[in-house]
Amino acid sequence: MNIEIANKLLQLRKEKGLSQEALAQELGISRQAVSKWERAEASPDTDNLIELAKLYGISLDELLLHEPTAQEEKNNDQTNETDNSKYVHVGFDGIHVKEEDGDEVHVSWKGIHVHEKHGDKVDIDEQGVYINGKQYDHDDWKEFKHEHRYDFPFGVILFLGYLIYGLLTGLWHPAWIILFIIPLIYSFVTAVKKRKLSYFAYPILAVMIFLWVGFTKFMWHPTWVIFLTIPCFYAIAQYIDHRKNF
Repeated sequence: MNIEIANKLLQLRKEKGLSQEALAQELGISRQAVSKWERAEASPDTDNLIELAKLYGISLDELLLHEPTAQEEKNNDQTNETDNSKYVHVGFDGIHVKEEDGDEVHVSWKGIHVHEKHGDKVDIDEQGVYINGKQYDHDDWKEFKHEHRYDFPFGVILFLGYLIYGLLTGLWHPAWIILFIIPLIYSFVTAVKKRKLSYFAYPILAVMIFLWVGFTKFMWHPTWVIFLTIPCFYAIAQYIDHRKNF
């Protein structure tokens, strides 16, 4: 099944006010089957397509040709009125978002960069953390970057768990996103030990949430807005860490 039909099935179910469990009961199938349809991992058979068309009050052609639903038309109208210049790109080169008001978010292997046209600018890369062009706690960041000694091999256990789960179920995607938990746990432990909130890898948490919601709910927009909270986190963390020094 292509992603357009999968998205349409998701939108139609929501317009009908049905949960995945409720729809599954209506069709006499499992909730997992409905979930796979909406993630484009499987396709409904002919009987289920007919039942879906009846349930939603549309023809099979409307269901399969991806004609816009009422909610999609409303969303498209709102988007055309207020968001004509928005650019969102997700690919192997990273995640890139540009808003018409000038705000930009770039996430890639080279780092995380959040630039608000009339606000803060946060750049995180191998050189450290920069807020509005000023380097933030470089020595602490460098120490955190090279600190690899932990008492409990949580990362190894989680990775092995992911491999076992993938081999048993075949659901490698989007389960791989849980691997982001590894640096989150390590950074949390370090933040607690050092008593510095700025050690917590909040940008990684933001990326994890963005990918999970995007791949499971197909809501890349407006979930990307979570990247704009990164400057807020570092501003709060900097204030708290500074207060603790006095």
